[in-house]
Amino acid sequence: MEPYLEKMGKEIVNVARRLNDELEELAGEGIFFMPELAFAFEVGKSIMKNAEEIFGGKPKWCRETDLGNGGPSDLIFEFDGGKKVVIEFKMRATGGAYLGDLEKLNKLDNENTAKIFCALVDVFSKDVPNDDRIKKVENFNSALVRSVLEPKPSFPTKQNWYSTPVSCLVGVWSVGQVPKL
Repeated sequence: MEPYLEKMGKEIVNVARRLNDELEELAGEGIFFMPELAFAFEVGKSIMKNAEEIFGGKPKWCRETDLGNGGPSDLIFEFDGGKKVVIEFKMRATGGAYLGDLEKLNKLDNENTAKIFCALVDVFSKDVPNDDRIKKVENFNSALVRSVLEPKPSFPTKQNWYSTPVSCLVGVWSVGQVPKL
């Protein structure tokens, strides 16, 4: 696995934890209070601030860009020579929505594009790390899907939907071949 993938995964987890703490203090709810695209934007900022350490250079940062694969992609980093890292995000979504993003990523060029799927999964704390949505992602059969971070990080979060304690499980997966940048 390319080193930049694990560095990006760790950065995504750091952003999720930081925002969870901020939102619990400001709104009385955790990370799931935040809209998905706001989270993608915060991840983009953080990765760009640490681009030298993560990638060894500074890419062009793009957001919500249509790459012709089924709608706009949430977050893109473009490098000289045509290489890209494309990330799709999901928060609290269904397994079907996860599979939709995996199919969308799978339509992109394998040779020049690193394709990342990130899900912030609302899991009952007693059920971490077992969740059917995680199993759906990891059993995706149209492309090789590999977890970037093992074990998958999780942390408790405040929310107002369930009376049972909930954790945020941060899943980050590569989809297909992963190019060197």
